[in-house]
Amino acid sequence: MSTYPSACPYDCPDGCSLLVETEGNAVTSITGDPANPYTDGWVCAKLRNLPEAINSPRRILTPLRRTGAKGAGEFEPISWEEAVGEITSRWKDLIARYGAQTILPYSYAGTMGIVHRNCGEGFFHALGASRLKRTLCSSAKTAGWQKVMGNSCDLSPWEVAHSDLILLWSANIPATRAHLAPILRKAKENGAKVILIDVYENPSVDFADQTILIQPGSDGALALSMLQVLDQEGLTDEAWLSQHATGWEELRATLEVWDPEETQFLVGQPPDVIRELARAYGQAKAPCIVLGSGFSRSGNGSEATRAIVALPAAVGAWAKRGGGTYGICSSPALIDKSLVKRPDLADPHTQEININLLGPVLEGKKVDTPIHSLYVYHANPAAVTSHQNAILRGLEREDLFTVVHERYMTDTALYADIILPAPYMVETADLYTPYGYRQIQYVQPAAPAPGEVKSNFEVFRLLSAAMGMEDPYGGSTVEELCRQMVEDSAVLTREQKDKVLAGEPVVLESPFPLPIETADGKVHLDEPIITWFPPFGGGEPFHLVCAPAIHTLNSSFNECASLRELRGEMSVRMNKEDAARLGLAQGDKAVCYNDLGEMTCTVALDRAVAPMTVVAEGVYPGKNTVNCLTHARLSDRGDATTMNDNTVWIRKA
Repeated sequence: MSTYPSACPYDCPDGCSLLVETEGNAVTSITGDPANPYTDGWVCAKLRNLPEAINSPRRILTPLRRTGAKGAGEFEPISWEEAVGEITSRWKDLIARYGAQTILPYSYAGTMGIVHRNCGEGFFHALGASRLKRTLCSSAKTAGWQKVMGNSCDLSPWEVAHSDLILLWSANIPATRAHLAPILRKAKENGAKVILIDVYENPSVDFADQTILIQPGSDGALALSMLQVLDQEGLTDEAWLSQHATGWEELRATLEVWDPEETQFLVGQPPDVIRELARAYGQAKAPCIVLGSGFSRSGNGSEATRAIVALPAAVGAWAKRGGGTYGICSSPALIDKSLVKRPDLADPHTQEININLLGPVLEGKKVDTPIHSLYVYHANPAAVTSHQNAILRGLEREDLFTVVHERYMTDTALYADIILPAPYMVETADLYTPYGYRQIQYVQPAAPAPGEVKSNFEVFRLLSAAMGMEDPYGGSTVEELCRQMVEDSAVLTREQKDKVLAGEPVVLESPFPLPIETADGKVHLDEPIITWFPPFGGGEPFHLVCAPAIHTLNSSFNECASLRELRGEMSVRMNKEDAARLGLAQGDKAVCYNDLGEMTCTVALDRAVAPMTVVAEGVYPGKNTVNCLTHARLSDRGDATTMNDNTVWIRKA
């Protein structure tokens, strides 16, 4: 039995440090590494159950070639030589006929390791393929934050323990920030009040002293209404604002229209609830907003973020230990990733395709050069991307040559012409910088890759050679790239660099007070004045919200039978009065539908939900799942998904 340090590669802000136990070449267990003071030796059920998937007989261990119809899942094994030969032969022919922009890479966050997540960008830039704009998740939130706070980082998670009022704003702690749970308990022991603000009682309700359910897309309106109350009742910190902010007077002049008596119809809460929330926030000594991302996945997501982020500035919360926001802080700035991403190889004139528009693009819309080849790696667009049915129609095209680098037969892999076998993180070296706090860890493989499995880096090196291209990484190994990025860091000290390269997790403290990293060192509450506009909506009466599940992560971990069983069947949560009006009861089968498609699911009434709202938790495998109901529309800024800005009808199945 041997034990190796490792790190979680999944799209979660907590970035757990791990201990991987092996027996021979087999991974027998994954537990938490207490060497990381934040994750502190605890990992979620997803990681504890991962050995089941790593050792599964269902893993793809050799290259495969499609033999049946697209989507039928009929393949035959082939050699790597055959696979690379067929891919490069098809690509050379397509490039000769249409140009290299007819090839589109598609990847997102199936692995968060810096090398293996990003090394494809250098290859595809050098090839001249279409560029993918990877704004799938929280870029509207980031864009809104940057308008107000520039490149500022917010609180480290452990600072939340010093707050006396914590707003969990669209934040699902058990599903997305589980290691914040003991910090919330500590804050409550110290007398803090916790308020959950969301469209439904997400599992964070277990930490909340109060829950305020609001209408989907109304977060910005609620924040602006709170600002109006703070201003009217003299609860703003004028001294802090005058010294540390610009645009406050301009914003103040617009607040009259955001009276709680007017906004109650947008927010779905009576004026006294809005006023009491604002008063509690303004009277707190160190109020903290734990800022989730779900609210920002709407047409007004960036503006809503701006409005919410104006709140801590209005009361001078940043000057108080534990005051401000937690939910933006990221650690990729600890190193420069351009060594791997190679932006210098990108032609700015090459067409750029937004990741959220894959469905229309594969149908020949919203694109200049049509796409005739799709290369998918650490992603599963057939399940996780909006407008699922358009994506499936595109993947069914016989003139679309699709290559999928994957570990098991995902929804997307079913439509591949060539499948290449991919590793789990325990089988590769990489460098990890989670986005929930400032931390960095370098890991080595804990077990050899089984069968003929190859990493992204290995595959792109093979494809470069076969295409007659220069290696974008000049012959460097993964280990050498990781070492160079660490050594080149302008943030890490010599001692910290040595610890990282020795495999230790290095966690950095955030300074207090936090520096405001804008051009003039001030919070910007103007340019333009913060406003709000209604979400997209539609002609259907129920607003659909897509929420995270606890036991899976998007479509990751669907390969684990034990986790699928814990998650349960596909369901929608509803308001009890709405369900009764439609003749629906707990456990009934219902159909959600709109102009894009329809999804059959089970009705769940065990958590409170805002009126005329339905909530679907998790991404399930197969056709006609939640993304068959989500439009491929983009947010106000950041070009992000608007997956929480769709409407549906509901009927009994």
